[in-house]
Amino acid sequence: MMLEVLRADYVRPAWPKGLKERVVITRHALKNAFIPVVTIMGLILPVVVAGYATMKEIFSLPGVGRYTLAALGRRDYIVLAGTTLTLATAVVLGNLLVDLSYGWLDPRVRHQ
Repeated sequence: MMLEVLRADYVRPAWPKGLKERVVITRHALKNAFIPVVTIMGLILPVVVAGYATMKEIFSLPGVGRYTLAALGRRDYIVLAGTTLTLATAVVLGNLLVDLSYGWLDPRVRHQ
């Protein structure tokens, strides 16, 4: 992605201006090259949250996963709703952070 960004129309004029290579890469190219990385991180976030709960149960560690499965066995729907709401809120906040970071990384996405 970095090579593609360095060949983009908004980065190429920085070279003839006489800017150093480090400045061109850090100020013009690096932020725009991070956009796919941030997108993938946002897509992986729900998997990480679900994997965290599963890992806690597999390794018999106390935590949200064990608490949720114990509540499932007891049919404690209030606890299940609470843990589901907490995990869903974490995913939604993670997606919000990804969306907000797009505006910081790419000036073309900024809201007016």
